Amino acid sequence: MQHSTIGNLEVSRFGMGTKRLPRTDVTRVERLDTDIAHDMLQEALTCGVNLFDTGYSHLKGQSESFLGEELAQAETRTFVQTSFFELVDPRFEYVFQKQQKKLDRTCIDLYTIEGTCDLTRMRDIDSGAADFLFGRKEAGEISLLGFSSELNAQNLKEHLKLYPWDFVRMRVNLFDWFEKGGREQYEVVSEAGLPIVAHASLGMGPRDHLRPEALAVLKEADVQRSEIEWALRFVKSLENVRAVTCNVYSAAQLREDCAVFDDDETLSDQEFELLERAAAAQKTTPRGKRL
Repeated sequence: MQHSTIGNLEVSRFGMGTKRLPRTDVTRVERLDTDIAHDMLQEALTCGVNLFDTGYSHLKGQSESFLGEELAQAETRTFVQTSFFELVDPRFEYVFQKQQKKLDRTCIDLYTIEGTCDLTRMRDIDSGAADFLFGRKEAGEISLLGFSSELNAQNLKEHLKLYPWDFVRMRVNLFDWFEKGGREQYEVVSEAGLPIVAHASLGMGPRDHLRPEALAVLKEADVQRSEIEWALRFVKSLENVRAVTCNVYSAAQLREDCAVFDDDETLSDQEFELLERAAAAQKTTPRGKRL
């Protein structure tokens, strides 16, 4: 497993997300299947994963508690990324204290302010949430503090100046990169000298999967390589993406994802050009019209 540095933390380049962990229906109440989830987390540790991504509302709040219990027993050092999202619960002091308790950590490793978009980018500043969280960082209760960006390049550049952020969490995938300004947003963060934690890296734009026309472009280069492997190798090839977190739903998918980060192979210029063609094909409708 490759590792990289975010601030003073040495994290695995692949991080396990918890939003899609398996669930069981008990008396019509959806609950986390802790037995299967336990096996998946142990598999992640075996693969060299030490970064785990969660959120206050994931699995109705069960995922943070699950991670707190499981990682307390880990034999190696692990890192947790969680977040505050005003639309889930605006009580930032209450949420943070509850997260510390559920995660069983006096200091949360990576903490993210979620939902920072063009229309609401001042929301968490005006509410006092950002000041509160930077206060928790100064008190030693947060190691690294960042925000999850949905900002265009210009607003992103301005937002980076407002606080001494430690990292930026942002969507990085081949479709957004070539078709929706993702490259410009990546460059803004990189020029500011901040590391990126990527998510939504398996996103395929307007669809869940690659269109046959887009997939055919990729098969020209490598018949065996899956679209998931292409997507992860793309993100892995971006130097300033220090880690990518993916929500996993099975041990098999976890192993497949982790395998991409077992070496330092990156995509060639020709393969980047191929992905650009695939992204263009993904955006084209069957009648040849652009979406």
